[in-house]
Amino acid sequence: MNNSRSGDSLRDTASQLQRAVTLIHGGRLREADSLCRQVLGREPRNFNGLQLLGHIALQSRDYPAAARWLAAARAVNPSSPPVYSNLAVALLALERPRDALECSDAALKLKPEFIEAWCNRGNALMGLGRHAEALASYDRALELDPRNVDAWCQRGAVLMKCRRPEDALAAFDRALSIAPELPEVHNNRGTALRDLKRPAEALRAYEQAARLRPAFAEVWCNAANISLDAGHYAQALERCDRALEIRPQFLEALNIRGTALRLLKRHAEAAAIYEAILAQAPAYGHARSYLLTSRAHLGDWTNRDALARAVIEGVEAGHSTSAPHAFLWICDSAPLQLKCAQRYSADQFPAAAPLWDGTSYRHDRLRVAYLSADFADHPVAHLIVGVLERHDRNRFEIFGLSLVRDPAASDLQSRIVKAFEHFHDVSEMSDREVAMLLRDFEIDVIVDLNGHTRGGRYGILAFRPAPVQISFLGFAGTSGAKYMDYLIGDAVAIPIPQAPHFSEKIIWMPHCFMPNDDGQPIAAALPRRAALGLPDDGFIFCAFNNIYKINPAMFDVWMSLLKEIPRSVLWLRGGEAAVVANLGREAERRGVDAARLVFASRTPRMDEHLARYRQADLFLDTAPYGAHATARDALWAGLPVLTLAGHSFASRVAASLLTALELPELIASDPEDYLRRGVHLANSPEFLAALHAKLARQRVTQPLFDTDRYRRHLELAYESVAARVRRGEPPESLDVAALS
Repeated sequence: MNNSRSGDSLRDTASQLQRAVTLIHGGRLREADSLCRQVLGREPRNFNGLQLLGHIALQSRDYPAAARWLAAARAVNPSSPPVYSNLAVALLALERPRDALECSDAALKLKPEFIEAWCNRGNALMGLGRHAEALASYDRALELDPRNVDAWCQRGAVLMKCRRPEDALAAFDRALSIAPELPEVHNNRGTALRDLKRPAEALRAYEQAARLRPAFAEVWCNAANISLDAGHYAQALERCDRALEIRPQFLEALNIRGTALRLLKRHAEAAAIYEAILAQAPAYGHARSYLLTSRAHLGDWTNRDALARAVIEGVEAGHSTSAPHAFLWICDSAPLQLKCAQRYSADQFPAAAPLWDGTSYRHDRLRVAYLSADFADHPVAHLIVGVLERHDRNRFEIFGLSLVRDPAASDLQSRIVKAFEHFHDVSEMSDREVAMLLRDFEIDVIVDLNGHTRGGRYGILAFRPAPVQISFLGFAGTSGAKYMDYLIGDAVAIPIPQAPHFSEKIIWMPHCFMPNDDGQPIAAALPRRAALGLPDDGFIFCAFNNIYKINPAMFDVWMSLLKEIPRSVLWLRGGEAAVVANLGREAERRGVDAARLVFASRTPRMDEHLARYRQADLFLDTAPYGAHATARDALWAGLPVLTLAGHSFASRVAASLLTALELPELIASDPEDYLRRGVHLANSPEFLAALHAKLARQRVTQPLFDTDRYRRHLELAYESVAARVRRGEPPESLDVAALS
């Protein structure tokens, strides 16, 4: 009797489990789940029931439950390859790649030709950043089954991680030759084409993915990125809106929308977007940093300290909570700026297989290539053009590679192009293609003029196309990238004790790291104060830095200055109505009439802009992100600059300029000293007049504005670092003055 009941029970269990399998195939997961649970109610250690519940949970994307059921099945039968493989899938979804790798290896130990386990192993290795090993796992899967679509798709994904979009594209094309109706693969194919700078083809791939899956929100985000690349920001907004129609509150779409709004200078709307992102996901990407940035452009300091503190704490913890450029004005700590840049570069521009093979080139002339997105009417171009024009062509062969095509021609742009012996527009070439071009040119020294600023492409330098790679001028901070050898600075901007806080070795220039064009004209006509919106008499404090560099602590000092100097005004860079209203309100809160803030209108001609500095009495620098090219412009025009030397490169640029001009009386050590010096200068007309006269003399007698002298020192630095490579020596910090 007992044997009969036992047999009936076994038949019932087998029947129920077979019925569950049929229901799973029919997509009736809830009914299948119920049957399996009935079996486990009688037999808690039934292997097939546990395994099927794990499979159901995987299909339902309930990954914690899948991991529990499959782990229980493994405990009952530790010799089942499919259980290990499926458990690996669940663990990967739970972001546990190390555990997933162990499961995949266990499956392969039991069944070495288990294709799914090889694919899962590759996925786990990709999650661990072990891309070469992941590629080998996918290749093994494809040896076993050359038509395995998943393996081709994942092979393409890991090749994208390895910065090999050409090979990734081939993998995606192979997958589509087997299964042409997979929208995810068309989407990935579009991303590979975008990386290859083939935007029209990329867009067609995204459109095909959207046709195959009309509710594919990610595709519209990727199409929006194509619009951002092309500078079509309004179109990017439209494409983000399509994504949000499909998936409201889609964080990726919101983030791209925020970027487009920032680039359109619609900062209030951008701030609202980042507020919405943070309401959903308080730790999302750089949202806090961008919220700070958007508000700062408006002079809106709402919750500023708490937001900045959260960003800084994230960087301290090793998270990527800010892009390096924004972090320069959020935090004045050189060690933390290094940590921020290292994480960002590792995430965004990881080192690729080097193209330079270690060969030491022996050219008649040293080949130097400058890379920039700013060979146009941009501060970097204004600063560097004189040096480029005067390079010694008997000793140097100079190349210019423009990373961005600027349709707005200008006299400065023409000067830049003519200054190079070889000029190439590489805006439509992929990072690898540009790197190969540099390698084929046998460039000895690459000089990157962008760093972590808009348009910069460290992805090119990640391929190590040249023996020497130098960061210079455009970004006053470290790259955080191991493939950048040197950064050009000076002993004031980067004091020697701070050198360990840079991933590069430092080239210390003798006087100041900043180049200058000593032929830059200043309009002869002096505009009347009234025409500039200034009072005819009274003291004019000028602060033409970007509005986002102004913070509450600095504004406190400025308002104290205005209160100490009754007939003074603060002349600020022109801003939108929100800026005028917000800063006016902040002034009133500090007991200063908002009418004492004067906002300058934009002047299209650089010579006229420089001339109007002569109607001001004293330039007030910001901290911790101070004036750079702006401070240089004020000094070139003859206006003294009062600065506060901080603790990072970005906060010490004006101090470097003033030291080179032998004007230490304009360098403050702390906010109280800054206020004291400002009051003294404004209340001492004779002393200030003497200071103006001293600046006028130093401007022509000191080396700061001597373009040719600077050029000789720069060339000496280039020759020295190239010689180290020829001698087989690693990069080392260099004092150029010691070579002179």
